[in-house]
Amino acid sequence: MREAAVDALEEIGGDEAAQALAVALEDEDSSIREDAVEALEEIGGETAAQALAIALEDEDSSVREDAVEALGEIGGDSAILLLEQALADEDESIRETAADILAELAAPEERAQPPSPETWNIGDVRDILTFIDK
Repeated sequence: MREAAVDALEEIGGDEAAQALAVALEDEDSSIREDAVEALEEIGGETAAQALAIALEDEDSSVREDAVEALGEIGGDSAILLLEQALADEDESIRETAADILAELAAPEERAQPPSPETWNIGDVRDILTFIDK
């Protein structure tokens, strides 16, 4: 019955469903908590990310690990702050996963690609030649 409720909330989606799923994150059954984490990942958004803060405090490391991975999929400011908190988890695997995800989230900005040669203009070519001559 509780599993069906989690599935229904995932289908409904939105902030209200994410808030309701936060209650499921405190269920006595860890499989329900894991299902709630997965549902929040599917719903996405800031409200879902904030709800996952509850899962990061779960006694079951697999629920915490799932929450870290879900936050990586959701992204956004709240997710990043929670992933930074997960760097202090007692479980080394969770700390490593959080660090890897934070690195991936930062990577696109750090790996800016130069313009493709097909899109270069004469100014780009001059800049490149000037740089090479130095």
